Amino acid sequence: MKVKKVKARVEIKKIMLYKGSMIYVRRIDGDLFQYDLVFDGQIYSNYIIITPAKGKKKLTKQEVIKACGVIFAGAVATVDTLLAEREDLPKEELKE
Repeated sequence: MKVKKVKARVEIKKIMLYKGSMIYVRRIDGDLFQYDLVFDGQIYSNYIIITPAKGKKKLTKQEVIKACGVIFAGAVATVDTLLAEREDLPKEELKE
């Protein structure tokens, strides 16, 4: 049997703990960027699709970095919103 080398379809770009919630940022099939986060035992998820500029076939390294930043910012905003909805948490703690 011949071993065939293939490119990864799913890349883990960032894993980070933010205010008690784990955030996972992934790149899927080159142009889909997704976050999953765990908050109070529930999973929240969202994604964006970034396509290469006209005439290009692949995203540049800088475009990938920016896309990861955008999707990570969405995950952080989700955590902050969920924390703000809790009545038992003072608003001052959200500004850390």
